[in-house]
Amino acid sequence: MKSKEDLNKKNKHLCNFIESKFLREYHDQNGNVVSQNKYAKLCGITSSTISKLKLSQGYDIPMSTLYNILRHERYTLEKFFNEFENAKGINIPD
Repeated sequence: MKSKEDLNKKNKHLCNFIESKFLREYHDQNGNVVSQNKYAKLCGITSSTISKLKLSQGYDIPMSTLYNILRHERYTLEKFFNEFENAKGINIPD
């Protein structure tokens, strides 16, 4: 069983990766720059959730939130997690 500390560390890295990939500048599906509030609505999440994801200490992100962002970004879970594991050197199942 994983320790809470290990899970928190993975969550932190996961949130930091999401922030660097999708949350530095917000775009609609046509590539137009939009506000954080508009992006949140397009993803079907709240603006406060985006703010939590951007915290340096991370956030215990629900799978539904990740799915909503990836759906908006037209990313598969497989592509996202492959990029995450390659970029961070962290294997999720470990």
